[in-house]
Amino acid sequence: MPKFKKNDKFKFNEEDVKILDILGEGGQGIVYLAEYEGKQMALKVYSDLVSSDFEYNLKNNINKGAPSDSFLWPQKLIHFDDDKIGYLMDLRPSNYSSFVKYLNGNIRFKDNYTLISWCIELCKSFKQLHEKGFSYQDLNDGSFFLDENTGSLLICDNDNVTADRKNLGILGKMRYMAPEIVRREINPITNEAWMPDVHTDRFSLAIILFMALCLGNPFEGECLKKYEFIDEKAELEIYGKNPVFIYHKDNKDNRPIRGYHSAVLKRWPLLPIYVKEAFHRTFVDGLDDRENKRTTELEWIKVLTRYRDELVTCECGKQYIYGLFEKKENSSCPYCNKKKQAYTYLYINKQSIILEPEKKLYISHFDKYSSDYTKAVGIVVRNKKNPALWGIKMAIGKQILVKDTQGVQKEIDGNGVIPIVKGLKIKIGETIAEIR
Repeated sequence: MPKFKKNDKFKFNEEDVKILDILGEGGQGIVYLAEYEGKQMALKVYSDLVSSDFEYNLKNNINKGAPSDSFLWPQKLIHFDDDKIGYLMDLRPSNYSSFVKYLNGNIRFKDNYTLISWCIELCKSFKQLHEKGFSYQDLNDGSFFLDENTGSLLICDNDNVTADRKNLGILGKMRYMAPEIVRREINPITNEAWMPDVHTDRFSLAIILFMALCLGNPFEGECLKKYEFIDEKAELEIYGKNPVFIYHKDNKDNRPIRGYHSAVLKRWPLLPIYVKEAFHRTFVDGLDDRENKRTTELEWIKVLTRYRDELVTCECGKQYIYGLFEKKENSSCPYCNKKKQAYTYLYINKQSIILEPEKKLYISHFDKYSSDYTKAVGIVVRNKKNPALWGIKMAIGKQILVKDTQGVQKEIDGNGVIPIVKGLKIKIGETIAEIR
């Protein structure tokens, strides 16, 4: 492999590629900071010769392009004189931190709303990946980066992404792999061991979501006490042969360990029941029924969007699900126990969004056929002169018709403000909503 030094140059497509620094070094190769066509980029150079299948797959991925902007996707394939290869890709912006740093407690999301938004973006990105005919095949904690202030996502290590049901020998990372991959179970159709695909991606995705929301692994509980240390034999048992979800409704043998799994014990009770059920379906029913019981990306998007819509912000600064612990009329904050006043809701397309300052409304709220759950078209704002008056500042590009409790109708521009008044009915296109 050509090992470059700072200020080294080589020609690619008749243009200079200049090495500025080394960004990292791993088992596959070295990643450099490089300059190409006046732009700083990342250059990955493989240490060893790669197979023709791997090279063909990488070239095919480059030609197809990234499924979305969330993927730091290979862009230009480079051949070196010694038959080694590499590729150029965009740099990861400095405001993004590793998901591992979040799991280790070195950084925190600004609030629950931002955390859930990151999870939704993750599910949306994998939905787009699968819709393009790819499977990631190696989801693990090192694949993801986040902006803890905005909830933005970046997905790295995309050179192993392949067409679904095709595999280049990558099985994944222990603790994140589906059980049939861990135990090398035989696929009854092909009579060969299962290989990573869309369905194993979905199992791994659920593990990442659980770790994001609960800061723990869904299969690591009391079972850890059985092993003096976690070796390959222990991993095969915990994640492959006998995986038991730590919050299995019927089997309580593998509950989180008090004093050791404190984050999980604290966070799980705060999740809404419909999120818990999505995890249970994947980690219990989905252990064996890989095609029908593993929560899909779209199913995750819907339950997480509902979770985000139902968040409220307490005076103590914490966010929680309003009405999770008691009736909505008498709900209290689980962090400071302060009672909350009744909240105003926007009911639309069988969804209920709690309205409070800075709460966003998305195109999917107003268009039940929309698949975009991340494009904001409205935000709750306070009146600058009278902060007690709230409204929804819209940017939807359609005329809005509102009717108050007296039957008085009024048209509002698509970029105008809808007053938040109980009983107000709203029509945008064919969609009817009401503030209650």
